[in-house]
Order: sequence, then structure tokens, then C-alpha cells
Amino acid sequence: MIYDSIILGAGPAGLSAAVYAKRLKLKIFVLSRDVGGQAIEAYKIDNYLGMPGVLGVELVEKFSQHVKNLGVEIKEGIKEISILPSSQNSFGVKTNSGEFETKSIIIATGKGYRHLDVLGAEKFEGKGISYCTTCDAPLFSGKIVAVVGAGDAGQDAACQLKEYASKVYLINKYDNLRGDDQRIQDEIRNSEKIELINNAKVAEVKGDKFVSSLVYQSFKNNEQKEIAIQGIFVEIGSVPNSDFLRNLVDLNEKGEIIIDHKTGATSKPGIFAAGDVTDVPEKQIIIAAGDGAKAALAAYQYLKSK
Repeated sequence: MIYDSIILGAGPAGLSAAVYAKRLKLKIFVLSRDVGGQAIEAYKIDNYLGMPGVLGVELVEKFSQHVKNLGVEIKEGIKEISILPSSQNSFGVKTNSGEFETKSIIIATGKGYRHLDVLGAEKFEGKGISYCTTCDAPLFSGKIVAVVGAGDAGQDAACQLKEYASKVYLINKYDNLRGDDQRIQDEIRNSEKIELINNAKVAEVKGDKFVSSLVYQSFKNNEQKEIAIQGIFVEIGSVPNSDFLRNLVDLNEKGEIIIDHKTGATSKPGIFAAGDVTDVPEKQIIIAAGDGAKAALAAYQYLKSK
């Protein structure tokens, strides 16, 4: 079987692309590691039109159900992907779950976690170090935890964790909180459970079988302090899931796919991209969903031209 389009990724961009492609009566298939991507890990989302305060998991469920109701086939558990030209007008998509042929591709693979790279961190991944607050926050009920990284995601994680943990340290490399959400920053400053540690970085993670403490270093005087904790939630940014595309489409210095922002087209005819894996500067759920729709419409026009 040759598909009209294969969509790689089932976050907001990929699911939105699937809705539009299906409504255009394209023969499509969605391949993804999971459904929802990083959106499913968001806590309360206050800026998605029409659904203020919706939880990330609830929003993703609405997206997913919409796509399933249209009869779109989604295959999860995809961990390895390679793309090769199959013929003059098609591509071969090889994965750990099989090989497929398609006339066009929409890449919406999003971003992955940037791992904590300090002494002891690798040893305790999954043993007190977590990269998913929504997934693991309930496991730390009544415990003392630290959030590493105080950007928008770190601030969100701290507010989520205070509902479970007895105390939350928020480690911030800057001298004050940054970001656009003043509401959540006020919530952090007014919380008795959250202690903000500014101008600091993590130097070491310690423990036996599980995390038991964290050493941080001040940028002001290089002084190091050790705090007793039972969990660490890492929110230090992310990297595009684009390694499999090197030498196929143009990427920028960050590894993001360079696209035509009007259409989502990449440097390779027939391959389109949308969402956080691209060089679109605003990494927002609503923008990813819009760009996914745009990519599907552009793929449709490309197929018509062929």
C-alpha cells in the first residue's frame, strides 16, 4: 500500500495535521512514539482558546478522540525512523515496527528532554530523577523535591509539585524568575511550600540506591551547598527530535527543521514539517496545532500538483 501522506508524531501538530488530511480524504497513517508528546505533561493550560484551565492530559485526550472518531490509524511505539526515496514520487519510511511507502511526509516529532549532565545524575535517572512531572508527581507525596530549571516549564512543574510534596526547591540560574506568565510567578512567590534558589546551578546529585541530596553552586560566590531531597524534576529545556533527518532536509544550528512558514514545506519536496521540531520561534500548543493544519493543506496541494 502506498499512502498519500505519513504523519510522524502524534502531538498537537501531528494530530491536527491528521484531522485536516483525513477531511481532505487523503489516505494517511500516523506513526509516533506516543500520543500527546510533551503537551500531555503540561499541568493547567490557560491559553488554549475556549478551554481555560484545561489539564494537558485532558486536552490531549480531546485531540486524540477527535482523530480516532475520524478513523485515523495511529501506530505507537515508534522509536527508530529512517526516510529514503522509494521512487521518483514516493518515500520509504523504515521504522522498528515495519516499512511503509508514502507520496508525502509530515514531520511533527516535536522535542525531547535535555538531560541533566552533572556528577551522579545518570546513575539516578528513574531512581529519584524524573523528566515528567505530570507522570511522577504523585509518587513524591509528602516528600522534599527539587525542580532544576525555572523557565516556564520549571515554574509549571513547581506549582504542580506543591500539591503533593511537602517542600519544593526551585533552582534558577538567573537572579529572578523569567517568563510571561505573571500569574504562575505570583503563585510561586506566595507559596509557603516553594523555596526559590536564584543564581545557582546543580553541581552534583548524591544518594545510595535512590536520590538523597543535591549539591548546588552559587554563581555569585561559587559557594556550594547541599540540600536533602528525595526527588529531582529536570526542566532545563529540550532538543528537537530531528537526528534522523540530517542530510535529508535543512536544519538550523539548533537542529530545528527549517521550513517555509507559510506552508510548512522543508527543503525536500514532498516533506513538510510542523510544531516544535521546526524553526518556528513560538513553541505553543495552539501554534503547533495551527501549523499542523497548514502542513496538511500544503501536502494536499503538493499531491494535487503531482
